[in-house]
Amino acid sequence: MEKTDFEYIVIGAGPAGIQMAYFMERAGKDYMVLERSDSAGAFFQKYPRHRTLISINKKYNFFPEKEFNLRHDWNSLLSDDEEMLFTNYTDELFPDAGLLVKYLQDFAAKFDLKISYNTNVSNIHREASMESKFKSRYTVTSDNGKKYTCKVLIVGTGPILPHMPDIEGVDTVDSYQDHDIDLKEYENKKVLILGGGNSAFETADHLAGSAAMIHMCTRTPVKLSWDTHFVGHLRAVNNNILDMYHLKSLHALRQCDTKKFIKEKDGTYTQTFDMELPHWSPPGTATFTSKGYDKVILATGWKFINLSMFDDSCTPETHTEGKYVVLDEHWQTTIPDLYFIGTSMQSRDRRAASGFIHGFRYCVRSLYHMLHARYDEGDLWRKIFPKIDVEELTNFAVHRVSVTSALYQMGQGYLCDVIVLKPDAGAKTGEDTMAGTVEYYYELPQAWVLKQDYFTSQEHLIIVTIEDSHHKFPRMGPTEFFKPGDMNPRDCKCTAFPQGVYYAYKRGKLQEELHVGGSLVVRADRKIFEGDNNPNRFSNKLKNLLNRQIGVGRGDHYERLFPEEEWKKNYRPWTAEEIEMKKQEELAMKTVTAECSLGLVNF
Repeated sequence: MEKTDFEYIVIGAGPAGIQMAYFMERAGKDYMVLERSDSAGAFFQKYPRHRTLISINKKYNFFPEKEFNLRHDWNSLLSDDEEMLFTNYTDELFPDAGLLVKYLQDFAAKFDLKISYNTNVSNIHREASMESKFKSRYTVTSDNGKKYTCKVLIVGTGPILPHMPDIEGVDTVDSYQDHDIDLKEYENKKVLILGGGNSAFETADHLAGSAAMIHMCTRTPVKLSWDTHFVGHLRAVNNNILDMYHLKSLHALRQCDTKKFIKEKDGTYTQTFDMELPHWSPPGTATFTSKGYDKVILATGWKFINLSMFDDSCTPETHTEGKYVVLDEHWQTTIPDLYFIGTSMQSRDRRAASGFIHGFRYCVRSLYHMLHARYDEGDLWRKIFPKIDVEELTNFAVHRVSVTSALYQMGQGYLCDVIVLKPDAGAKTGEDTMAGTVEYYYELPQAWVLKQDYFTSQEHLIIVTIEDSHHKFPRMGPTEFFKPGDMNPRDCKCTAFPQGVYYAYKRGKLQEELHVGGSLVVRADRKIFEGDNNPNRFSNKLKNLLNRQIGVGRGDHYERLFPEEEWKKNYRPWTAEEIEMKKQEELAMKTVTAECSLGLVNF
């Protein structure tokens, strides 16, 4: 008789579901994946519509460590098998989506993952449970009436429904999900694309050579990934329309609030929209109409939850007009024992990478370890040091920051490592070793850590992250304009590149924040450029931190980039006159910019 009762059920055999299944299979967990299609990775059989992935596949990265290279391999899932890397499938930097489908199917087959295909979930019901470990018993029903039961339900359905804006007549236009991609349909046509994200610009880029005019309309300014450093914002690989717009090549971008579409008798479309005019005299909002569009394509993104799957017993809360499910610090919904994984994990994250495989693969691994600890009474993923050896610990910690891909992609306060220092009572200070133990925990959600009694009760705890501090710059500018002169080498809180950051806590209270300094390759375990005369400064900073916090080792390790005498030779401070001249130059530039942006236009 076929087994239908499990401890864990995962819905969806996309990248997230497959990744979770890999960890559960390897650990011998009682699980099953339910997939509505007949194969793994079915989403990517159709999407992206124009078949080029925007997740990079950078195969050659100079350094030998697999973990380091995963920083730039955005499509591989995590496994212990070197053969199961997506970089083995192609050298293309932006591969065809069909290769990802093959990779995901190969991955599921290679590890013999337990997946029930052609099982489309139509209803989810929850009953409260009195078991000590589990609070729930879920019944998952497929559209053919078959029922599965589990104690923990994990949803990995990804972008499951189009996000439809509340616009009159929106049902008369095409969508990103179903528009015709045959270029002949758009030859010499006037096309309107609603949306300002990658799907909208991907569509526009595809049509740019065929359409006579493309007007892109967004409610908010387009956010560029090279400005925000957020992978989900507009990527350079999709921005040809912006290039053509600024070079006066007929295609254009308009920021407005669309109110209505009318499909006229001749088959063309009329758009009614409001446009804010803050620089007019007086400032105001005007309503305009634009006629004669041959095609209108809605590319306004996705919803990452299908509420119709859940009955009243377990409907989770959502936010952002139902686009995202509300998730707590470890991706549990407002319903007990119901978790969401994959691209829906970005519900909590608009600065890191959890909306893409290279981010959520680490969130899934973290969640797996947390489920193992919570439901199966296992340990969190950690390493134990039997004594507090300042040399051993700093070498380990510095190397970890230098190669980790998880914190590199999911730092920014989302995932962190945690160091718990436990010196023995009366342990001798000032020596390079100290009696006691060190617990080093890997890849935990930082917000979750700071809510756990075990961690917040510790006398000596250090949170380790990798952070991009570009938002702390005194003046914002695209990455190509970052320069050493914008950095503060004293405390390293303003650097052009990501860096390791250490937060020291005492019983849940922040005591100290240490930024070790960034570099292009984000490595703190070696020289990072020719003329780097103190490559040990990164570990020296951490050694001094450990001395300040628990008294182990010395506290006088040299932290500067150059020895003092050499620094005096190479560095010439500006005179007071030069400082004043630079201030006046910046003030003049700000004045010109303000006059250009705030000029009033009469009408």
